[in-house]
Amino acid sequence: MISLIKVKFKQLRNTVRQSGKRKYLLFLLLGLFTLFLFGFFFIRIFGFLNEQNEFPLVFKLFLSEKILMMVFLTLFLMLILSALISTLNIFFLSRDLKLLLASPARVGSIFIWKAIETAFNSSSMVIFFSLPVLYSYCYYFAPRWYDILGIFFIFVLYILSGVLTGILLGMIIPTFFSVKRLQPVLSLVSIGLVSLIVVFLRLLRPEQFLKPESIENLFEYMSDLKLGFFSYFPFSWVAKGITFISRNNGSGFLKVVGLFFAMLLLLSAILYLFQKCYYLKLVDRLNESSLVGVRSGWKKRFLTGDFGALWKKEIKTFIRTSSQWSQLLIIAAMVMVFILNMKSIPLPHPAVKNIIVYLNLGMAAFIVAGLNSRFTFTAISMEGPGIVHVLAAPFPRKKFLKFKLLFFAIPQVLIGFALFYTGDISLKIDPFIRVAALFFLIPLLVLLSVMAVFFGLQINRPAPITPQHLIVSKAGISYMLCSLLMIVMGVIYFARPLFLFYYNLYRMSAIPYLEIFIWFFGFVILNLVTGKWLYGKSQRLWARREFL
Repeated sequence: MISLIKVKFKQLRNTVRQSGKRKYLLFLLLGLFTLFLFGFFFIRIFGFLNEQNEFPLVFKLFLSEKILMMVFLTLFLMLILSALISTLNIFFLSRDLKLLLASPARVGSIFIWKAIETAFNSSSMVIFFSLPVLYSYCYYFAPRWYDILGIFFIFVLYILSGVLTGILLGMIIPTFFSVKRLQPVLSLVSIGLVSLIVVFLRLLRPEQFLKPESIENLFEYMSDLKLGFFSYFPFSWVAKGITFISRNNGSGFLKVVGLFFAMLLLLSAILYLFQKCYYLKLVDRLNESSLVGVRSGWKKRFLTGDFGALWKKEIKTFIRTSSQWSQLLIIAAMVMVFILNMKSIPLPHPAVKNIIVYLNLGMAAFIVAGLNSRFTFTAISMEGPGIVHVLAAPFPRKKFLKFKLLFFAIPQVLIGFALFYTGDISLKIDPFIRVAALFFLIPLLVLLSVMAVFFGLQINRPAPITPQHLIVSKAGISYMLCSLLMIVMGVIYFARPLFLFYYNLYRMSAIPYLEIFIWFFGFVILNLVTGKWLYGKSQRLWARREFL
C-alpha cells in the first residue's frame, strides 16, 4: 500500500512538471476566484441571519440548518455521481489494473487502494465547493477551535458516506450491464440524480425561509418547515450535526456521529463481501457480454392484428432507447415540482383559487405541447431508413400513421388530465371547473397531437438525426409557436363561459347554462374541425412521401 502511494505521488509530480507551472497557476487563480465568489455569497447570507437581533439564536441556527441542508443535498448527489463514474474507471477500466492483479499484492489491498483513489478523485471538487460554506458558517456560529474540529470530523464522515455509496453503486451496475451499455446507463443514472436534486430542493420549500407572515409565530413557522422524510439521509445528518455543535448539544452530536458510523460500517461490510465474492469475476466479464442468452420475446399482448404488431414494435423500441428513459425522468421531476408548487400556492381570497385553476388548464396543455414536441413530433422522422421495413408489412400505410397518432395522443391526454386533477386535489375546486376541463382539455390536447404529427411530416430526411435537431428545425419551432397560439386562444375563449358562470353565481342570479353549453360545444367543434383538416393534410403528405 505504501509503495502504491509513493508511486502515485511521483506520478502527480511528473504530471505537474510536464504540464508546466503556468497552466497550474491559471487553475490556481481560477480556483481562488471561485472560492472568493462562493465565500462572499455565503458570508452575506450567514451574516444577514446573524445580524437579525430580533430573532433568537435557536431560530437563526434553524434557518442556517435549512441552508446547509440545501447545499449538502446538492453536493451529496454530486459526490455519489462522481464516485460512481470514478469507480467504473478506476476499479474496472484503469490501465494499471492488469499489472496490479498480476502482482503479488493481495486483492484486498488493491481494492482498498482503488477505493482511496476513487475517494480522492471524486471528493476533491465537493470539498473545494464546501470550504467557503463551512468557513462562513464557522465564522458566525461556530468560531471556537473545538467547534471547527467537530465540524471537520462530521464533514469527513459525510464525505466518506457519499464516496462509499457511489462505490457500491459502481459495483452493482457492472453486474447487469456490459461495457458497451455503460454509457446509456450512466446517462440515465445522471439524469435520475439531477432529477432528485430538483425534487428534493423543492421539497425543502426555500421560498418559505423568510415568510414574514409566518415569522410572527416562530414555533409554527419552524414546525411548518420540518420534514421528517429528510432525516433518513446523510445530507440532513451533517446539517443537524453542525447545528448541534453550535448549540453545544453533545448528545445530539454523538447521535449523528453514531448514525454516520452505522452507515459506514454497513457500506464497508457490503463492499467487503462484494470484493470477496464478485470483484475479480466482474473484472473478467466487464469487457465481455452481459446477460448472455437473454432476449425479449414477442409474447401475446392485449392488442392483436396490425395494431398489435405495431404496439410491440413501439414498446421494444422505447425500452431499447435509453435516451427516452432519461427524458421521462426529467419530465417526472418537472411533474413532481408542479405538484409541489400547486400544494404551496397561497390563497388569500377564494376568487384567487378560481383564477389559479383556470390558468392551470393552460399550463397543463402547455406541458403536453412540450411532450408532443419531444415525442409525437419526432416519432416518424426518427424511424429513419428502417421505416421501409415497417411499410413493407401487409397492412395499409394509413394505418401506421393512425397508430402513431393514437400511441402518443392517448397517454398525453391522460397526462394532461393528471396534471389538472393534481390541482383539483390540492385546491379542492368546484365541480363546474371539472366539467369545463373536460370540454377544454380533450379536444385541445387531441388537436395538439394532430398538429405535432402534421408538422413532423414536414421533415423528410434520409438519414436519422437526433430529436434535438428536429425540435430546433423550422418545422419544430413552427409547431411550438402554433401550439402556444392555440393554447392562448383557447384560454381566452374559455374566459367568456367561466365569467358567465361565476359572475351570475356571485350576483345570485340565474346561471345561463344553455349559453355556457353553446360556448363549450363551439370550442369542441372548432378543435375537431381544425384537427380533422390537419389530419387530412397529414394523410395526403404521408401518402405522397418517398423513402430514400
